[in-house]
Amino acid sequence: MIKPISNVTLKPLPPDKNGNIFSHIEIDGIHHSISVSGAFLEAAFSYQDKYILIFVTLDGGCFEELLHIYLLDPYRDKVIDHAIIGNLYGYAYGDVSSIQIKADNTIFFKFITADGWLLTLFKQPARTFPISFKALFVIQRPFAFKRYFSITEIKA
Repeated sequence: MIKPISNVTLKPLPPDKNGNIFSHIEIDGIHHSISVSGAFLEAAFSYQDKYILIFVTLDGGCFEELLHIYLLDPYRDKVIDHAIIGNLYGYAYGDVSSIQIKADNTIFFKFITADGWLLTLFKQPARTFPISFKALFVIQRPFAFKRYFSITEIKA
């Protein structure tokens, strides 16, 4: 079951030599050695009282180019799955809005597209082909043979 939580904060680090901004995660005021890209926490959710799902942008403005989504395992102090949404080869921007829990394992949100996205969390990691060609230029995922969530663009 997905539940919104408010006990997660990001602690931005100084920009690296390329100007990229990363942040460390704090949960209940406790520093974790998990580092994520971006500095603004758009939303945070607990899943199965075991994982934490966070939506992160660079600065929380209305001209964001990328949305980073991370699924964290705070007990193992690591990111177990992540995705980046944005037009990676062109200029498109927007803000994250209308974040809603739709089911025990599904979240709806809007970013860049007018109709939005559905993020579905799996009860168990799903075996997958390491590269998805479905949304190749909009969703970037790490090379992996298992996923903990899927993201589907809603098209009217």
